[in-house]
Amino acid sequence: MKRLARYLMKAARERRRFLVIAHPHADPDAVGCLIALGDALKKLGAPVRMGVPGGLNRLSKSVLNTIRRKIEIDPSPADVDIVVLVDTSSLDQLGKIGEQIREKGLELIVIDHHRPSRGMLRLAKFYHINENASSAAELVLKLIREMDVRPSSAAANLLLAGIISDTGQFRFANKRTFEAVNTLLESGASYRRALHALATPEDPSKRVAMLKAAQRTELHKIHGWWVALSELSSFEADAATMLIKIGADIALVGSGERGQVRLSGRAREEVVAKTGLHLGEVMSDLAKVFEGTGGGHAAAASATVRADLEEVKGRALRAIGQILGLKGRGKGGAD
Repeated sequence: MKRLARYLMKAARERRRFLVIAHPHADPDAVGCLIALGDALKKLGAPVRMGVPGGLNRLSKSVLNTIRRKIEIDPSPADVDIVVLVDTSSLDQLGKIGEQIREKGLELIVIDHHRPSRGMLRLAKFYHINENASSAAELVLKLIREMDVRPSSAAANLLLAGIISDTGQFRFANKRTFEAVNTLLESGASYRRALHALATPEDPSKRVAMLKAAQRTELHKIHGWWVALSELSSFEADAATMLIKIGADIALVGSGERGQVRLSGRAREEVVAKTGLHLGEVMSDLAKVFEGTGGGHAAAASATVRADLEEVKGRALRAIGQILGLKGRGKGGAD
């Protein structure tokens, strides 16, 4: 981290041109990292652009509207010297922008709390990966402090909103999470304002989607663990989380349209701890088999691939079954 901070400070003072970028449909954690790090580099004198491919998710739009900030959508890597990739485990997730970064041979720096692809780490000049961090915002905050830059109150609020969102209102927080929150509050962040930014009106279509996901659920008991599979055309991640809340140990929710499949997975921490299941690895393997992108955390991950939905669900279920059988029998035999 210290070496990376020194390198970024030097590059900024030399006025090297930066593009700070994150994954498509960026969540509040990614958006907070983009703006906080981008602002820090600007304070040190660097020309900086900040953006994401494919747009923002609903929560991020609400957060940015509240803080009154904007970022680029589908930013071009033209006229850029250094690309800083945050909260993103693979260049493949960036689509055409990722291809352009590879083709141009641009200098790449990676800051993330997901398990990265090996290919991306080979491309990176610097990378700081910490899977134990509950959010990428914690890593970016630490980096900014190493760069001897104090985040603005707006940037601090964005980082705080990212932490609150990524930790599920602190359900997955740890000691370092609260240390970061304290630092942000001292920098001018407001817990009340961050919560307000994250509060979005309930979407009636989401309620209907959750009911449909529950109605369409298939249940499989594998080595004593309940695995739920369902299908939707949207809100896959929300539905997978909902299925965990109502009793599933592992949930996979997919959508398939025009040959493209999106699959979101969630797992209880107990399953991860007892069996060694890592859904990020499962999704990454799916992406390799079906030519797409995938990855994430042990208990929360996703993939987007070109394939048939039933084939993808079947392969994911078999992969999970093998892991549950090989790495611990859990609570009983297979049913």
